[in-house]
Amino acid sequence: MPKKIAPRELIQQDFHNLKTLERLCTIPRVEELVFMQSIEGRAHNGAGAFNKRFYVNTTIDDIVSALGKSPKTVKNKRQELINEIVEFVDSAIADDPRDRLITKSGKPLLGIHQFKERTVNYHDVLKGLYLGGLRDDPEIRKKAQEIYNIKIGYGKCYLVNTRIMEEMSLDGEILAHQENEDSINYFKSCGLIVEDPRPKHSVLKHMKWIYIRHHVGPGQSDDAAMVVSGLLYNVDVALGVFLSDAIDTLEKYVPIYRDQDKELSLHIKENYPFLDMDEEDVYELAYLAAIPENRVDEIPDSSLRYLLAIDQETGQSTLETHLNFIEGKPFLPIAISYKRIMISDLYDFVRDKLKSINKEIVFKIPEAFIKELDSSVTKVMRRNFLTVGPHDSLKSALKKVEARKAELIIVKDEFGNILGVVNPRDFLIFLRGRT
Repeated sequence: MPKKIAPRELIQQDFHNLKTLERLCTIPRVEELVFMQSIEGRAHNGAGAFNKRFYVNTTIDDIVSALGKSPKTVKNKRQELINEIVEFVDSAIADDPRDRLITKSGKPLLGIHQFKERTVNYHDVLKGLYLGGLRDDPEIRKKAQEIYNIKIGYGKCYLVNTRIMEEMSLDGEILAHQENEDSINYFKSCGLIVEDPRPKHSVLKHMKWIYIRHHVGPGQSDDAAMVVSGLLYNVDVALGVFLSDAIDTLEKYVPIYRDQDKELSLHIKENYPFLDMDEEDVYELAYLAAIPENRVDEIPDSSLRYLLAIDQETGQSTLETHLNFIEGKPFLPIAISYKRIMISDLYDFVRDKLKSINKEIVFKIPEAFIKELDSSVTKVMRRNFLTVGPHDSLKSALKKVEARKAELIIVKDEFGNILGVVNPRDFLIFLRGRT
């Protein structure tokens, strides 16, 4: 067995655990693709079934093989999800836009149910895709450091010859976390980084798509990037940033490796004359999403899995909660990302970051939640919820509230998506007045 690669049985156990314990706000086919990639990070960090054993050279290839899946099929399925986003963009550029985040055949992008119902402005979605696709670029981050006098870590994925990597006494952990900016040209010259578009078969079997860090420092929060873009512009720009982050995740295991989120950004810039944005806007977003050095453990940065994961207590995903917050709709306090940080901490961070560049944003607070601001987090999390469907009678729901001593009515659609929250105290007085 190759050194520092997770055993097949642990990969299978961790995959089974994820499928059993978690639910994402997407279709099962996409859910599986996301879980496969999550296992890579869990193996590196010794999480879940890996139980503090660190398998730092484990790649998605190893995971797919351990699960008995076809690498070609999995890669094609992931690329198809990216292609559907690109096709949405191309239709808009060709003056045949869609007002929902759906494919030409009407399927929701990324299999996310609510995208089929949510109306969007394609112009703003393209803006978000442009911003999101460039903010992770190493040169953009490097320039943002200089402009805003901060420290941001950055790097990118390369095709790596793992045989040479082992000969050089390197591994995925060293390449991903140590400063390598001055060594990139050397890595290319000695064949560690494979630049040949048609490598020999003897090299091909050792090639893996591995992240190499250029500069050490705190990263950016994908949550912050999404929320701050929504507050600076609007919710559809935030959705574009989210889609770009999804491409960045999916492109790490596809038939042909390339920087597809950046490519799409440049494609939009070149072919969509109404964009009205430039790199200055990208530098600003990179700064606003950057996590300060002294707050690395305090600011959440959710992967695609954590953005889509449905909170068991509230039935709401992080993605949905961010959208509700941006739009001033009701949302419930949940702990997000693998760090399990309260979502309100992220929103406070975003507010402070915006103030630092003299951008004052009026945060919309749902009327039903204004009274909750003085409550403790523990009290709010312990509230008793009643869940109803959108067509249930309010009168019958209120009677259940009284019987169960519930404090909030959560309205969900058939897919489990939260449509809104009703404060029963606003209506019980009328019910009691009629009995």
